[in-house]
Amino acid sequence: MDMSKVHVWLGINNSDDETFEKYFELDYDDPDMDIDDPLYKVCKFCLDINEKWYDEDYIGVYKEDDMVNVRVLLEELSISQETLLEIQAVCIKKGLENVNAMFYYMDPEIEVADKNKLYNELHYIGEFRTNLH
Repeated sequence: MDMSKVHVWLGINNSDDETFEKYFELDYDDPDMDIDDPLYKVCKFCLDINEKWYDEDYIGVYKEDDMVNVRVLLEELSISQETLLEIQAVCIKKGLENVNAMFYYMDPEIEVADKNKLYNELHYIGEFRTNLH
């Protein structure tokens, strides 16, 4: 998979950890069930990115117990210092200096249609270049 771009969501999530993580939960209840089966339960993250499934190897999910400076979570990304500062500037412009949650997904193929809605209570920050080519 092309990992040259990363989609980033950041913000404040007030739900408990279990509820927060359930948003990303893929349906492994029936290993014989096909993804196109009408009974297959598509996760909420997948619904939000208009996919039936996502690759768990390309996602990072972080939730802190306390508020932290946005930079603390951004340090988890494999990005250049320049890109980190670019993302941090977008966050500050959106009023997100102190947050408690972030998730990212490395898939330049997905198109985030609604850039203004909240995804698992987090703001979509944008798509950015990574250090991975």
